[in-house]
Amino acid sequence: MAPLASAQHLVAQDTHADAHSWRQWPDVATIWSALADSSRHSIFLLPESVEVWLETFGEELDPTILIFREPDRTPIGACLLIRRTMRKGPFLLRRVYLNTAGEDDADSACIEFNEFVCKPGHEPAIALALRAYLDDNSDAHPWDELVAAGMLEGPSLDALRIAFSDGQEVEQAKKSYFVDLNAVRSSGKGFVETLSSRERTRCRQNVRKYSELGDLDLREASTVEEAVLFLDALAALHQKTWTSRGMPGSFASKRFYDYHRRLVRRSFPLGRIQLVRLSAGNTTIGYHYAFVVGDTSYFYQCGYDYHLGEKTSPGVTLHAAAIQHSLAQGLARYDFMAGDVEYKRRMGTGSRLVHWISWQAPTMKMKSFDFVRQAKRLIRSRSHEVRAALTNSLRTLAAPYARRSERWA
Repeated sequence: MAPLASAQHLVAQDTHADAHSWRQWPDVATIWSALADSSRHSIFLLPESVEVWLETFGEELDPTILIFREPDRTPIGACLLIRRTMRKGPFLLRRVYLNTAGEDDADSACIEFNEFVCKPGHEPAIALALRAYLDDNSDAHPWDELVAAGMLEGPSLDALRIAFSDGQEVEQAKKSYFVDLNAVRSSGKGFVETLSSRERTRCRQNVRKYSELGDLDLREASTVEEAVLFLDALAALHQKTWTSRGMPGSFASKRFYDYHRRLVRRSFPLGRIQLVRLSAGNTTIGYHYAFVVGDTSYFYQCGYDYHLGEKTSPGVTLHAAAIQHSLAQGLARYDFMAGDVEYKRRMGTGSRLVHWISWQAPTMKMKSFDFVRQAKRLIRSRSHEVRAALTNSLRTLAAPYARRSERWA
């Protein structure tokens, strides 16, 4: 494994990483909580969420908790590391995942807004200390890739890019749309009135159609037990929709479902969870499950009844109602989270990029892996070009016969 550049290594030596088993969470939870209070953080990195994730996935994934300390032992940062070995063609890749990630795809909580939990300004030192920790322990625990899912642009991502700059970076970026509620509030209008003319018409048509079933009412769960009931009803509608499309649905995973039932029970009393139901009279249109962190509501999951009428859009209707609800609560942002989907583009007032990114270790193995990956991509793209050229040639050859057939018809 190539060592850190000497200047970087000297900086990394100023910050030391203490490694703890995930079973030692009770011993470090207070440190994590204090660091989370002083940093930007998402629901996935709050101490109660990390605790629930460890309870759900810890036994299988055996995470390591790193606490980063200055020379005087003052804690300045923390993260989780999850090690998994994946087969990619002839290669066995030893991956290290940053924070609450690394679950099987079917079980994944899909972390977003990932970062170091740390005191602001210490991200560069922590990233270098993380790299030093991986390299120093590579004899016992070799690594091929560091995987950082769902990262926002900012100090943590910038620091990781520097610390792992000698390796190949592989990235996929997705847009995350949001509604600036303060801008809506400043306009003096309701949310729907700020939309384009076409979108306003669409929202109002949906309201009229659903109102034929009864008065529309948005209810937010007010107790833990009601929140769990809403989650269960959401999951049932969600599964009905996706299985009818031939897909398993997120709640088909028992671990995914267990994680969120636990998270609701743990985080709802802290004001972190928002579960709402939109009804028309006695008929349920759908449910939304959102996280509330700071002044933002993060839309996470949904369950809709798509069989209440033709040409109705329960999703658009419920989002419009939930956004208006967030306005009334005094929140500053309604975040759709990652996904470049049409309704998010139409309803959002802005967007930012979320990065799914990995850095490959600068080893011959990973250089070979990247060469094979690039070659396969080139062959695949060339095969498309060959097929397109062959199709065009056949069309050219067939054209005279097609015209002759038309004359004889």
